Amino acid sequence: MAIRIVALNICHGGGKRSAGLVDWIVSKSPNVLVLPEWRNNASGQRFRELLKDGGFRTIAPARGQGASNSVLLGAKDLSESWQVTPPNSTAGDLILIEVAKRIRILGCYFPQGQAKAPFFKRCTELASKNRDVPFVMIGDLNTGRNDLDVEGTGTPFYCADLFEALPGNGLFDLWRARHVDRREWTWRSQANGFRIDHAFGNEAFMKQFPAFRCEIDHSSRLGGLTDHSAVVLDAD
Repeated sequence: MAIRIVALNICHGGGKRSAGLVDWIVSKSPNVLVLPEWRNNASGQRFRELLKDGGFRTIAPARGQGASNSVLLGAKDLSESWQVTPPNSTAGDLILIEVAKRIRILGCYFPQGQAKAPFFKRCTELASKNRDVPFVMIGDLNTGRNDLDVEGTGTPFYCADLFEALPGNGLFDLWRARHVDRREWTWRSQANGFRIDHAFGNEAFMKQFPAFRCEIDHSSRLGGLTDHSAVVLDAD
């Protein structure tokens, strides 16, 4: 079974853009989707209804109401799910799912600043526990490498050292594995670009899916649906 994961930050819950975002997502034919900045409000529930109509079972944390950004995961062949956000976190969320009883996917929305540090720790713990099965960590990490993932005079990332330590903890940057030192951005300020949306895989994933493809799709951002580009990961 081929698996396509589409990860897209939907920007402040989607709001009036929700229907257009769902249409865009469905047009990409994913099996799994990871949607950072989903919100548990009326538009968020509408998002879930539209995705259900498209054949997805969705999972999201019950984090407050209204304007709290979280992450929504959806899958067409969902086996199990676990909410694994670090305890006492006031922002950001992590959800782990298993699909098709063959691959585990950690959907991520990291907070800003030093609040990211417990999220990196939790992710490396989960990678260690799941080292014997194909494991993917994907979503908006609000972090990257300060040498390659920040354009020009852009503000350096907090916790870039923890990001760069992920390979030492058994997680490998799947986009950079295919594109080496290429510079490409998933979010832009008025002046600078940043690659903050990522996909990482463990050794078991790379062994089972040696021909995987990982690309950045800019059409969601350039079309005005959201302020982020999508990460698309194909494994078959």
